[in-house]
Amino acid sequence: MRPANTHLKIIVLAAGKSERFNGIKLLANLENGDSSITLIEHVLTQLSAALNQLAIDKKNIFVATGRYHQQLLNVIGEQFSLNFCQQAHLGLGHTIAQSVEQTLLTDKLTSHIMIVLADQVALNVNDYNNLITESFKQPNKLVCATADGELMPPAIFPRDYFSALMKLTGDKGAKSILYTNREQCTEVILPNAAADIDTQQDLVNWHQQL
Repeated sequence: MRPANTHLKIIVLAAGKSERFNGIKLLANLENGDSSITLIEHVLTQLSAALNQLAIDKKNIFVATGRYHQQLLNVIGEQFSLNFCQQAHLGLGHTIAQSVEQTLLTDKLTSHIMIVLADQVALNVNDYNNLITESFKQPNKLVCATADGELMPPAIFPRDYFSALMKLTGDKGAKSILYTNREQCTEVILPNAAADIDTQQDLVNWHQQL
């Protein structure tokens, strides 16, 4: 059950340049039988369903965009809030810092921010639900996924860590905060967090697994 004073926002990082993919990765189609859906829509669908189970409005999801803002807007703009990060080209750290700042401007009561990578294709409703539920149980703790012994997104940051998130720069992502504060971190084993899409071959491999 969600604590009354918990105001969770979700930032989906979708500002990458897709240089290794040779195309707009997040708009690549995931095939499932006779149907297909773009990678970004797949991730947002899983997240939305998890929030629905927890009685959290999907309006709390923000998509951090960069180079392909307009293309993503054309696909998902009517359903979710997109935050364009002007400094996204400077690296992941700049994207996180700017998107956190923009998100806090929308709601000063925000108590927790969950950071999700838009290409973590294997994560499902239960995975997101488990992370958020754990955060509800331990609201003062960092909560993150772990796979193969490594800390990784998705990760939930309480208010005490917002300042550190907004100081990130360059290609230094939020993992550094998790490792620096590991004693304050609750690790949730999520093998699905290890799977992501970086290249066209990754996408082919994903379809073959299905």
